[in-house]
Amino acid sequence: MNTQNPDILPLGPAPRPTADDDLSARLRTALTTSAGVEPASADHLRVTASVAGADVPTLDVDLTGVTVSPREARASRASAPALAPATRERGTVGKLRVEAHPVTVVGAAVDVVVEAAGVPFEWVETADGALGLAWVEPDASSPVTGSARLAIPAHAIQAAAERVAAQLAAANGLKLARLDVDLAPAGGNGVAVTVEAQVKKALLSATVEAGMTAVVDDALGVTLRDVRVTSRNPVVAALLVAARSRVERYDGRRFDLVSELPAGIRLADVRVTVGDEVVLTARAQ
Repeated sequence: MNTQNPDILPLGPAPRPTADDDLSARLRTALTTSAGVEPASADHLRVTASVAGADVPTLDVDLTGVTVSPREARASRASAPALAPATRERGTVGKLRVEAHPVTVVGAAVDVVVEAAGVPFEWVETADGALGLAWVEPDASSPVTGSARLAIPAHAIQAAAERVAAQLAAANGLKLARLDVDLAPAGGNGVAVTVEAQVKKALLSATVEAGMTAVVDDALGVTLRDVRVTSRNPVVAALLVAARSRVERYDGRRFDLVSELPAGIRLADVRVTVGDEVVLTARAQ
């Protein structure tokens, strides 16, 4: 059985790199093979790192022009050789920057800028001489600080919604003929999503309406409201009973963004803006 720790990034043979170029090359190879990078886009990936003893003073990752697949990333990690750490040594990434203008994820172009300082990790070595880099959860005594900005064009969200809707329709014995997605601001810090789909089954054609509103409050929680999936056609409504029950159970639920984070990541601000792009910004202090 594969006992690979999903939080360990394999870096080839030990010992750990002592030269910047060596560390940069190893990290680039590791990300290319374990992050679901599409081979045709791999040449666009840029990694620049510096090393000082056990620490990595700077690490810059540029994903501009890269296409990644979360499904392929999971498959790659699942099939990777098992790493059983025999030794560990703590290190810190002084300044981390990840950017993409844009990176393509599941067909959507995402503009990303993430900056963080004081990111802890461990060098791990196995008994048979393999080297890896393991994520360490930051704690309250040494918090990670930084900021993040993710922007997705509204048309890219619609395209992604069409793919998901087509799959959901097929799972319920329907064919998707048309899909309209509307995104609008909700309150001072949220987004309202309204979807109207035309579906077909044999000679039957009907409209399905769906929607929800997600709002971030001052206590950094996200509340889902007005979650719905409906159809005025009784036949289609009957076919959607199972899907509707799965979706509508989230109506009114609040997800606490803070409680799900490690003690060493203290969110101070989360903002959502809606226009030609849907932009999410966050800051940790």
